[in-house]
Amino acid sequence: MGFRSIRFFNFRNLETGTLSVDAPEVFLIGENGQGKTNLLESVYLLSFGSSFRTKKDDLMFRHGTGEMAVEGIFSDNDMPESAILVKIEGKQKEIRLDGKAVRDRRDMIGRFPCIVFCHDDIGFITGTPDRQRLFFNQTLGLRDPLFLDILRRYTKALRQRNAAIKVRNWDMVELFDGEFVRAGLEITRYRREAAGEFSEYFSRLFREISAMEISVRIRYLPSWAHPGIDETEDLLRRRRDADTLFSTTTTGPHRDRFRFIFGEKDFAAAASTGQIRLASLILKMAQAAFFTDRSGRRPVLLLDDVLLEMDPPRRRRFIERFPPYEQAFFTFLPDERFSSYRKGDTLLYKVSDGRFFSHG
Repeated sequence: MGFRSIRFFNFRNLETGTLSVDAPEVFLIGENGQGKTNLLESVYLLSFGSSFRTKKDDLMFRHGTGEMAVEGIFSDNDMPESAILVKIEGKQKEIRLDGKAVRDRRDMIGRFPCIVFCHDDIGFITGTPDRQRLFFNQTLGLRDPLFLDILRRYTKALRQRNAAIKVRNWDMVELFDGEFVRAGLEITRYRREAAGEFSEYFSRLFREISAMEISVRIRYLPSWAHPGIDETEDLLRRRRDADTLFSTTTTGPHRDRFRFIFGEKDFAAAASTGQIRLASLILKMAQAAFFTDRSGRRPVLLLDDVLLEMDPPRRRRFIERFPPYEQAFFTFLPDERFSSYRKGDTLLYKVSDGRFFSHG
């Protein structure tokens, strides 16, 4: 079913209290700056324990306060009703699931899978390689939380290796290389297997929604093209001069790249702004479909003013091909034709100055 209710305390500009969201679709209608996106952020916070808008927890406090809390009641067909609480006081964050402390946020991902569609998603197409790696790390983490453990192992080994390189301690570098290579090769394998499958989802959806004859596909360009332990260790030795020059590790999955190919051209360079924006939304659509097909579960979807960006024919095709979801939250400006998307059990709220009013 999804979230039944959400309780707020000093969260952004939202009025302290409890809001019922017990419906498959929740529409939030209001002008910009009234609190619509804040509600989406609260759902994401309950799903992952962090925000999709900021890395600074104190920015989520109501102005003039030093603490906040959000609690959600969640249920679906497979599990009994659960309560998830995220509470932050100063710099201390506490997450509790059914009253028990959550020590590892990885445990939340499979329980409360959530995917957000927002304007910043365009960075997954046009942004730096680390933005693209972030998207595929998120996709793989949703599909298999064990990937996050491997990524943590790799990140720790990379950090240790870089520290040893900075002081030119090559004995320590070689000591860390074993774990660095093992975890790195596992990441490469995960990404290589997923990239081909995911590209098929994305290419098909983009072709159907955009109605363009030329397809867009995703090409994975690994830093370690030959995924063998001996070959990788030899590559690290050959890169030692470069590592010394730049005082950092210059090869590995943290240098992987993903390219979006439009025919035989680079999509980000050849496509229009509208086509790129559409592609960024379809990336998230493909992510949701990929997750459901691989896990058998349906996510909660958060769509922040994204339908406004499409012309009517593409908007219609986008909605017709929308992936299965447990629950979906949509934000709209007051003059949008949101009523044409409404179903019989859709819950509508007008949002004004952090308060929610039942609408229609």
